[in-house]
Amino acid sequence: MNLNISLRPQSRRQFVVWLVALGLLLTAVILFLELAEDVWLNEGFAWDATLMLGIHRLSQPWLDKVFWLITQTAGPLIVVLVVGTAIWFWWHDEKITALLFIVSFVGTFLLNSLLKLIFARPRPDLFPPLVVEHSYSFPSGHAMSAIAYFGLLALVLWQKGHRGWAVLAGLWVPLVALSRVYLGAHYPSDVLASLTIGTIWLVIVWFVYTGHHVSHSS
Repeated sequence: MNLNISLRPQSRRQFVVWLVALGLLLTAVILFLELAEDVWLNEGFAWDATLMLGIHRLSQPWLDKVFWLITQTAGPLIVVLVVGTAIWFWWHDEKITALLFIVSFVGTFLLNSLLKLIFARPRPDLFPPLVVEHSYSFPSGHAMSAIAYFGLLALVLWQKGHRGWAVLAGLWVPLVALSRVYLGAHYPSDVLASLTIGTIWLVIVWFVYTGHHVSHSS
C-alpha cells in the first residue's frame, strides 16, 4: 500500500516550528537538570570562577554604567514594562496577548522564588560586587524575568512581522544575563540555569498561546 501524506506549506512550517521548539525544550530540560544537580550536591563548577573573573577583568567605569542600566531593565522596573505592555495590547483588543505577558511574568517570578528557596545558593564573593543583592543566587531572577518579558516580546513581535524589533528584544536577554555576571551578582552557572528554566517556561506558555489561537481560528 502506497501511503502519500502531503502537508500544505503553512502546515509544514508549523510542524518545523513545533519540532524545533520541542528540541529546544528537551535540551533546556537536560541542561537545567545537570546544573541543578551539581548545585544541589555543592559540587561546584570549575569554569564558574574562571569565567566570572575573566569577565570582571574587562571592567571599565563606562561599562559599569552600561551594564548597571541594562540590569535595571530586568529589575523592579520590569513590572512597569510588563503592565504597560499588557495594557497596550488590552487597549488594542488583544486581551489574550495582554494576559499572556502577565501569566509569563508572574509564573516566572513564582518559579524563581521557589527555586531560590530550594537551592539556597549563596551569592558569589570573588570580588566586591557592583550591585548588592540579599536573596539567594540560584537561579538569577533578573535573567529569568528578561526571558519572561523580552523573550516573549520577541516572539510576539516576530509573529506580527516586526522582525527587527523582535531580534533586538531577543538580544536583550543575553545582555541582561551578562550584566548579572559582570556586576558580580551571579555566577555564570546561575544565569545559564536561568536561561534554561526560563526557556522551558516560555516554550510552555507559547505552546498554550499558539494552541489557543489555532483552536479559535479553525
